[in-house]
Parts: sequence; structure tokens; C-alpha cells
Amino acid sequence: MRKKLAASAVMLAGLLMVSACAGAGEEEDDRVLTEATLAAMDDYDHFGTMTRWVYVREQTSDASAIWDRLTQSSESVESHVSSERTESDIFRFNAAKAGERVAIAEETYRMLVAARTVYEETDGKYNPATGLLVDLWGFTPRHRKANYKPETDYDRALYAEELPAEKYITAFSSEAVLDFSAVEMGQDGDGYYAVKPETAFVTVENAAGEAIEYTMQLNFSGIGKGYSADCAQEILRDAGQEYGYYSLGGSSMVLLADPTRQGGVWEIGVNAPRNLSGKTSYASIRARDIVLSTSGDYEQYYEIGDRRYCHIVDPATGYPIGASPVQDGSHVVCATVVGGRAAEGDARATALCCMGLDEALNYCRANADVFRVLLVWYDAAEDTYTAYSNLEDWTLTESVMQTEEIA
Repeated sequence: MRKKLAASAVMLAGLLMVSACAGAGEEEDDRVLTEATLAAMDDYDHFGTMTRWVYVREQTSDASAIWDRLTQSSESVESHVSSERTESDIFRFNAAKAGERVAIAEETYRMLVAARTVYEETDGKYNPATGLLVDLWGFTPRHRKANYKPETDYDRALYAEELPAEKYITAFSSEAVLDFSAVEMGQDGDGYYAVKPETAFVTVENAAGEAIEYTMQLNFSGIGKGYSADCAQEILRDAGQEYGYYSLGGSSMVLLADPTRQGGVWEIGVNAPRNLSGKTSYASIRARDIVLSTSGDYEQYYEIGDRRYCHIVDPATGYPIGASPVQDGSHVVCATVVGGRAAEGDARATALCCMGLDEALNYCRANADVFRVLLVWYDAAEDTYTAYSNLEDWTLTESVMQTEEIA
């Protein structure tokens, strides 16, 4: 495992960037811990991204032991939900035949329950059963390998330069493989389990005229990071940590308090979804003692013609958000969810990116007592970007964007 120690406040590369800041009305010398040194530990061993823990060195004598607990927890979560590790619960579920029961760990069960909760509250806009579509569009770990080669009948050698065959988009968008509500999950005398529905398969004729069967595939890459952040928050609180933060790739983040400012408020820079005026972030959020989750079409994507194809696939169209040929390209390009639990927050951020504007705003209003949101809507007809939010303390820093309150 690779560790890195830094003896200063750090800027986090990712969707969310953290820096110390003075809250409203605070003076520069209004410090809580004037001698505090922020240290950081990080690695690149989990979820294909950088994991970072920032803490107060002077108040943390057992930092290495806490870090070991954090990394062991992340390793445990990833070992259950990885789509590549053959022993993982999600890999075995995906490899199972329709109708087959799969034994799973308690952690996996809890993630399935969190996924089902958001699936139902968003009417399927968040749908972890889009695994076939995500793989079809080239956004699973195997596509990022330097030695990538086609493995399935639907693979393209140059997947970022050629669109998938329409017959696969249609097949993988069918209710048979997308009905996550049909997945049975529970616990009995043999332990926790998940059952792949008997009807969760489609057949597609390949180039040789053979009928190939494909079964439902789950993709837990996002919610896995969020669940890992939730576990990290419990570990840090149990260890008596009051200050610092924990982040997985900048998309799932646990904020404690900023030890260098009165009020303990951190300032979070949210990465700009487009290079509109050369700024790296489009907004700043001020918060403490809370979790944040961000998703958008600028994290993983490629462009063909005038369309951007990203890793968030809309289950209603089978296409990446904003890329369906039957839509005009208007869509939520990014969303940050603040509050609640990070596992559900990751799923909610993804769901918002798959919603139309009115639906997204109504969803935010209806759940304002649980979480708050900052999102950016792109209007293709007007070629404009508008930031909508119901956060209590945030600032738009991108002058090219418009802003609207979610009342």
C-alpha cells in the first residue's frame, strides 16, 4: 500500500476540492488551533481513485492505526462490490444465471438496500441494474486497461470512436434486465442472499447468427464509494476525530470540522463541468460535519461528433445522459448532494443527472428535509448553464453561469 504524508492543508484533485476558509464575518487570525498542522494520508488502492484522510497531527497520536482501519474498511467494501474480482458478491451475481440465488455478505446486503431505497424514491432514475449498458458504452474498469481488447460480441476495438450497435442498446434497455425491483434480497438461516430474477435475461443475435444470452448486470461502483465513506465516518467518530475530512476521489466526502477556523467550516470548491471561463471550479460550498456526494458527465467521457458520451447511462433511453439522439441534449450535467448518508447520496446524485429539469427540482424540494442539492442544468437550445441550489451557504464563482434558487 502506498502512503503519503503531507504537513499542510491540501487541495484535493477530484470533483470536490477542499481548502480552509474563513466563514462569514471571521477575521484571518480568528483561529481555533493556532499551532495545528493538517497532515494527510492517501493511497490509490481502492475504487480506482485516490483515497485521502486529512487530520490534525498534534491531536492524533494513533494516526497509523486509524488509517489502517480506514483502508481495511475500504478494502472490505470493494472486495464485495468489485465488478472485476471473481470472488466479489457483485461479480458472482453478474455471473449467475437467471433465477440463481447468490450468497452475499452483510455489507453487500446493506448496499443493496440503500440502492433499492433510492431506486424506488427516484422511480428508477437511479438504477444499479444498468451494468450491461455501462459496459456496452465502455465505462467499466476493463476498458481503462492499457491492454484492452474486445471480449464480447458487442465490444468495439475503438470503443471511444465508434457507437455501439443499436440492437444492443435496445436489448440492454429492456425491462427484463433493468427491473431492479425484481431482485429478491434478504436473510435466512443460510445468511444474506440475492436472487437474480428468472426473467432477467435477453438474447441478441451476433454477427455469426448465434443467439447469445445476456443476464442482468449490477454496477455498484458509485454507491460502493459512498458506503465506504459512511463506514469511514463511523470509524473516525469512534476514534474521537473531530477535525479533518475523508475523501474518495473527490466524489464521496466526509467533512468533519476545519481546525483552523472559528466555526470549523470548510470551503469546498466544486469542479467546473465545462471550461467556460478557464476556472477550475464553478461554485464553493461552505459546510462542516456532513457528507457530500457528486456525480457528473465530466468525470469519465469521450466525444464523437458533437456529442459527449459519459459513464452515467440514462436507463430510460439506454444512452449516456444528454447523448440520446431523440433528445435535444439538454440535461443535468452535474449534481452535488449534501447531507443524508453518502451511499444514498451517490445514488441520488446519479439519479438527478438522469432527470429532466422540472423532475429534478421537484425531487429536491420534496426531500429538502433529508438532503440539499447543487446542480447544473445545460439548456441546449439556449446553450446556457444554470446552477440551481437549495443549499444554505454557497457561492457561484463561474461568471458565465446563471443561478436560480430551488424554492
